[in-house]
Amino acid sequence: MKTHLLILWLPLFSLSPHSMSNQAEKIKVNVNVRNAPLREVFRQISQQTGLRFFGSNTAPYDTKISLQQTGAELRSLLDEILLPLHCSWEISGKVIIISKKNASPTGPVTDILSRNASRSP
Repeated sequence: MKTHLLILWLPLFSLSPHSMSNQAEKIKVNVNVRNAPLREVFRQISQQTGLRFFGSNTAPYDTKISLQQTGAELRSLLDEILLPLHCSWEISGKVIIISKKNASPTGPVTDILSRNASRSP
């Protein structure tokens, strides 16, 4: 009986927030942009990882950045990009949620890659 209970609980531990943060440590990405909007970096990461980006309208997704990283750990890359912009991130399932630090969570959350999709870089 104890074995059956353990088997039932194991999947729940694999979905815990702790394992989600560890997921970002294991994912490696390549990014090569020059004076491109942050949205383009997110698009490259999304294509490589299958993760989607969502965030509030207050985050600076059109900020231009230049970055060349090969085999970078996703956690380190997102910290490097977002900390200077006063943004934070977290992974929930297959979604990376971007938020402005100290921002009110009352604003709408949107799909970063789909928003303004009619404008192509």
